[in-house]
Amino acid sequence: MAEKIAELEKKLEIYEKRIGKLEKLLQPKKAELQETKSKNENDFKGLIGGIRFLISKGFLNSPKNVNQIQEDLKKEGYHYSYDSVDKILRVDLLQKQKILTRVKEENVWKYVIRK
Repeated sequence: MAEKIAELEKKLEIYEKRIGKLEKLLQPKKAELQETKSKNENDFKGLIGGIRFLISKGFLNSPKNVNQIQEDLKKEGYHYSYDSVDKILRVDLLQKQKILTRVKEENVWKYVIRK
């Protein structure tokens, strides 16, 4: 019985060493994954990326209509049609992701960050 326990302890030590080596090999890959994830969060590609960029600048902290948002997007190099901007604001950012809300001021819908 004592021999079996000693044999199991030796096997456990071997397994612990193997697991330690594997963990060391995987650790740099975890760091790489975290770096790429943080880079992607700051990626402002496409129309949604452009609007997220405006949000990060604080542009939508006060209510803005679609024309104002479209003009500021153009200043930042995002050239999209009025209809595209309006649809992304209404469907993706307002209804699906619930990042923005809209208020009606002077019979015009304006978008602002949801707080």
